[in-house]
Amino acid sequence: MESWDVVVVGAGPAALRAAIASHDTGARTLILFQSPGPVVPPSTAGVAVSLGETSPEAHIADTIALSGDSANKEAIRRICSSSMKAAAELEQWGMILRRDESGLPHLSSAPGHSAPRLTGAGDSTNRYVTQILDEQVLKRSIQRRQSHIPLSLSMDNGQVRGLTSYDLMDGEIKPYQCKSVILACEGYQGLWSTLSSGSGTAIAMAIRAGIEPAALDRVPRHPMVIRGTNIPLPFEILSAGGRYRAENGEDVDPMTFQEDAVADLRFMPSEEKTWFGTLTRTISDATGLDTAVDVVPLTQGVIQTTGGLPIDKFGRVTIESGKMWATGVFAAGPSASTGIHSDVVLPGNVLLDTLTSGETSGHEAGTWSQKCEFGGTGLILESLETSKTRVENLIGQSGISVGSAEMQIKKQASSFLAGAATAQSLVDTAEKVSDSVRITTQSRVMNQELVAALRILDLGTIATSIIP
Repeated sequence: MESWDVVVVGAGPAALRAAIASHDTGARTLILFQSPGPVVPPSTAGVAVSLGETSPEAHIADTIALSGDSANKEAIRRICSSSMKAAAELEQWGMILRRDESGLPHLSSAPGHSAPRLTGAGDSTNRYVTQILDEQVLKRSIQRRQSHIPLSLSMDNGQVRGLTSYDLMDGEIKPYQCKSVILACEGYQGLWSTLSSGSGTAIAMAIRAGIEPAALDRVPRHPMVIRGTNIPLPFEILSAGGRYRAENGEDVDPMTFQEDAVADLRFMPSEEKTWFGTLTRTISDATGLDTAVDVVPLTQGVIQTTGGLPIDKFGRVTIESGKMWATGVFAAGPSASTGIHSDVVLPGNVLLDTLTSGETSGHEAGTWSQKCEFGGTGLILESLETSKTRVENLIGQSGISVGSAEMQIKKQASSFLAGAATAQSLVDTAEKVSDSVRITTQSRVMNQELVAALRILDLGTIATSIIP
């Protein structure tokens, strides 16, 4: 059994940033994730930064105004006030940002912002951020275990002792002992799109360990998703000459979604198109449309989720309505519910929240791990046996196929989101699917059918907890 001070679950920007901060405290840190490499989230916006403003107060006010009654004003103030530090750190590490004529980072306007505030690298912001963070992980020689599917947390009277993980390379389920764990996986948007886009693995692990999530029912929808795809357009195109238009050609506010809206990118200046070249090629490949002559039909879609595990200002996962800490458990990024988002997201705040929560949770987890001892070896081995049984129960001829299970749960989730089905009906479907899904391929090594079945179980776990 491997033993680490801190285990980070995830492969996106939040996980990478958390691992960097944890390592920098002196903690022995391991990153555990399923994909063969870092995960780049779809770009919906750059990062919101109060550059050129005398203070972050306007950014704070804009966020509170959009979040409404669900706003956690303390968290909003803390996270918005960290924007300059987050942007400066990325630049220090080599991030390529757009520049204005004065040489300062270029700022784009976006709906909901009272001033230009989005900075980044056009349609490549998330790719560059992930690349920069991955380089920092490599420079620190932080260890990774890729092609691993995390299965369960081992908790000892409210304190984490370790976790188990399915190794796709050899088909074995392996135990890991740790003092702290940082849950920083993808969100659960797979309930409305594809399994690979996000099954909320880390959130599901915590729920199965008895930790209650928060705000799972508040699901933001991006208003500029290319119809028939899961490809979002970043908000920056609206400040670069692109237009969000109703069917009659009138410009409208994307925050007030129009069913037959289109994106008109035909008149973007050439200097702006340079920063969105990847996007125009992606549109051409996915739809056959030429943005120089065609408008792009849009719909709204779930590209990211903001519900997750409730955390305090230190990134610690809280239980008992915030009265206690699930000792040693931290969360960041899509796995965390920080309290700054509602079912409508202020553009640029998701990436800012990702970077800030990743840095905070990593620092605190690393610091905590050096104050406590390893323990719970017996519990971890018990979890290992339970995880083996869980995988074995998926193999058999009687039951429903992975494809059928995915279709059933996604159909009910979409009906719930549209208000056409109750939360209880979604719970009932999720429970039925989780009990019945089976795979027919017996191999344990690189078995993608088994991977899909485990993802469905994770989504089922989240769906059964989505009742507000």
